[in-house]
Amino acid sequence: MASEKRRNKRIFRQDFPAIYPAKYLWSCLKGVCYTFLMKLYLDADGAPWRDLVIERATRHGVTVVVVADYSHVFEPGTGVERVVVDDGKDAADFAIVNRVQAGDLVITQDVGLASLVLPKGAAVISPRGFEFTEGSMEGRLTRRWLHGRIRQAGGKIKGPPPFSQDERDRFFELLENKIISSMRSSDEAS
Repeated sequence: MASEKRRNKRIFRQDFPAIYPAKYLWSCLKGVCYTFLMKLYLDADGAPWRDLVIERATRHGVTVVVVADYSHVFEPGTGVERVVVDDGKDAADFAIVNRVQAGDLVITQDVGLASLVLPKGAAVISPRGFEFTEGSMEGRLTRRWLHGRIRQAGGKIKGPPPFSQDERDRFFELLENKIISSMRSSDEAS
């Protein structure tokens, strides 16, 4: 009897990694998961690892909202909402701004979208592996404006380099940290 209890305890530990807070595990066993408080908004216009992001988020029980225009083909799955917007310059960005709430997470490369989402209390991360913060926005917006002026005048601006493996690794580490810290803060709030 005692050896069976030890074996069951060992199986339980293997099934649920130590990174999950104990209160989260217990709440999921009772049928109530706290992680649904956070939503992850994915700007599909510039999402290089969309399928991997969805896989990681749904593994943690986080709802993913993929916002894209009609030109992006995407089949929704379990834990994934699809928001389709008209073709337009910033249609997907405005759809995200209108839906996002404090505590949500937005994944985008768009500096303008990040500057609109941050004041709402949401976190914003880039697929390049860095987090947008209030302190870094002024310089990023100024650079965006300057590059736009140069392009209007007929000049050429070199685009960003291709995504590297290092950026991919930093991004997924940051994504995991954001999801886990959100789970912990929701556990502390309840």
